[in-house]
Amino acid sequence: MNNSSIPKYVFNNRKSKLGLEIVPLERILSYSKENNHKAHRTNFYQILFVTKGRGVHEVDFETIGYSENTIIPVAMGQVQRFSDNEQLRGFALLFTTDFLIKEELDYSYLYDFTIFLHSIKPVGLFANKSIYTIWEDIISEQKKGQAFQTGEYQRNLLKNFLIQLERSKRDRIDIVCNDSFNLYLKFRRILEEKINYKLRVTDVCEQLNVTSKQINLAVKLFANTTAKQYMEDRVILEIKRLLIYSPLSVKEIAYEIGFEDPTNFTKYFKARVKMLPSEYQKKN
Repeated sequence: MNNSSIPKYVFNNRKSKLGLEIVPLERILSYSKENNHKAHRTNFYQILFVTKGRGVHEVDFETIGYSENTIIPVAMGQVQRFSDNEQLRGFALLFTTDFLIKEELDYSYLYDFTIFLHSIKPVGLFANKSIYTIWEDIISEQKKGQAFQTGEYQRNLLKNFLIQLERSKRDRIDIVCNDSFNLYLKFRRILEEKINYKLRVTDVCEQLNVTSKQINLAVKLFANTTAKQYMEDRVILEIKRLLIYSPLSVKEIAYEIGFEDPTNFTKYFKARVKMLPSEYQKKN
């Protein structure tokens, strides 16, 4: 699916030419304010680290409350919106997939961990002592410029940082890691890569070589819904993103999502949101 219809910021670290950068939140907030705090996507991953201030940050229509030592992971492609907050202090760690992934096993940091999987309801995390220690190491290494093998060193620091974030999240929500959980993660990965109205549960089953019963049991266990409903919710989220944040017409959005007939798209949306796409646009 083409996500260019919603404003997208691209990674561009000219100073070090690495695929990783730490930027003060004040700088990001200033730039966002100049652009009227427009919602946007990025072509890189972000970890927002709040060191001072209280407020809320919007990610995919959800408001995430933050205060001191709050961490907000934002996955590539998610739609976020900053808001004014003169007291906000902190940093944003930005990194590209090319920087992190150098071999097949590295994909696990993005697709087998739960912190960066696109979710219907994003959440903030709390920075404990272990997380804070690695964070300070990353900042320290960033200041060294072009030190010997700094790229590889920072990549390892980033991996350790993501591991600590994942541990913190799993400690909080008590994730049971078993075959069902791994299947659930694979299901979500396929869904994110192929968001389209035409995608069916049977398509996912064929790709994963499992039965619909196995998929439904896994999704029910970790998302408390059926696989079909989960997929519908994800499609509706993407439609809402495009209706509110993109300049596309309703007809163009219908084609973008995979509908061949805009009339069917309108019926599909109204049946689930209880209003026409055009009405939803005006209301929001």
